[in-house]
Amino acid sequence: MRRVAGLFLAVVFVLLVPPFAAADLFGLGMPWGSSWGQASSGGGSCCDPGLYGAWGPGKCCTQFFVGWEVRRDRDRRPFASTLDLTGNINGLGFQQINTDFSDPSGLWLGVSNYCQCSDNVGILITGWYLFPTGGDAQENYLTNFGNGIIQSRTWSTNISRGWIDAAFVLGSPCGLNLIAGFRWDSWNFQLKNPSPVTPVSTFAIGTPSDEADLTLNSYIPLIGTQACWGGPCCGLLVRVVGFPWVPGNLRYDVTGIAGPNTRLQVNGNYSTGHFIEVFSEYSRTCPGFGCIGIFARFNYLGVRTRTSPQILGIVPPPVVEDTEGPRGTSWTLGGKVTLNFDTPSLPRLLQ
Repeated sequence: MRRVAGLFLAVVFVLLVPPFAAADLFGLGMPWGSSWGQASSGGGSCCDPGLYGAWGPGKCCTQFFVGWEVRRDRDRRPFASTLDLTGNINGLGFQQINTDFSDPSGLWLGVSNYCQCSDNVGILITGWYLFPTGGDAQENYLTNFGNGIIQSRTWSTNISRGWIDAAFVLGSPCGLNLIAGFRWDSWNFQLKNPSPVTPVSTFAIGTPSDEADLTLNSYIPLIGTQACWGGPCCGLLVRVVGFPWVPGNLRYDVTGIAGPNTRLQVNGNYSTGHFIEVFSEYSRTCPGFGCIGIFARFNYLGVRTRTSPQILGIVPPPVVEDTEGPRGTSWTLGGKVTLNFDTPSLPRLLQ
């Protein structure tokens, strides 16, 4: 997730530098400029919905989001993966390994920049980052040995996630638009401090020093629509994007899977997948400044993965076949601040 954090900071830098640098170098109008205050549709207070002036080519806004991913019922774990194995691993004859992760629940930071390039085309670039947060995971082993004994252990987890979007918004600045773009989404689970395996088996499965790591990289086409009243940055906005096919890859490593000095290594590409996100926000203008508001977001990602697992440290290695089926949901609530500005020098690239 260091790559995600680094790219997130790079997105923040790229989105912030242009308006401030342009203002200094070219004298472009900024939110505190007189033209914005005079063009405001409000009456001079932050209780007026809408936006500064009429939207059109050259109008841009930078938005900052702070939100909290809501933790739900702990029994409804939103992320799970199942690994089906056939073969004789240390005499256990594994059939299945299932891992359920608790809700991530943590602090999200987001930044976006929207610019109107022409009368009917805008560009939206967004970055979000979930700061690492603690959780737990339960790992269950279903074996052939002893008439299908189910053994399990729990882990403490460190969960982080982030994504970067780039999309075209097609249509007039206000009203109903179409959205087409791309998202890179990276999700990482680090597992440590496992509990002893229960029930206690005569065959060793893991040690207290075991560690595991699960990483998913998804490359998601974004197709959808949004409707806004008042403007694309200030007012009421509802956006729905998704895609029925999600390319990506998964990597899972866990030590001690079949005793000390052994390691399970799993790699694979998604075979099927689907994604949907619903995002809504409401904000009001503050003349001479920008907008303040609130937002809510629902995000769902579900994929199946054909992988190529290897168990290292065993000679000869077992025969393995597997299907990974991770899925994840999140609910996020928070607030936003918007800075509006003019870019008169922005070319009408897509007229």
